[in-house]
Amino acid sequence: MRCKQGNHRQLGLTLIELLIALAILGILTSIAYPNYHQHIRESYRMVALGDLLEMQLELERTYNAGYQFEAVISGGVCSVCESSLDRYQFEVVSSAAATYTIKAIAQTTTRQADDTCLGADKAMTIDSKGNVSPIDCW
Repeated sequence: MRCKQGNHRQLGLTLIELLIALAILGILTSIAYPNYHQHIRESYRMVALGDLLEMQLELERTYNAGYQFEAVISGGVCSVCESSLDRYQFEVVSSAAATYTIKAIAQTTTRQADDTCLGADKAMTIDSKGNVSPIDCW
């Protein structure tokens, strides 16, 4: 009897094919994972920027011969903010009776301080005149 060579089918992946697929998946993951985390940090930064603007609006809304800082922020807890306390800490610094600077400080516990746009002090600020820093974050 003769063997039929044409009826032989391969029923699965060989070990080499499986290793190649896993290597490709590993390379794609090593590229995508850090980008994903930076994107998440940027989205939390955008929420914090919105909170800074909301705090500024609330301070201007309650202005009557002096800003009412306690109505907006007390003990580092912001009453009008949507940001999580473990991502950013907010503070209002008053240099005179009619001026202020609102600061959002990135926290290291959730690696928010690893955001690439933040400066060395890991903070974003806006003052009573609308000046913002760092410019790259806005």
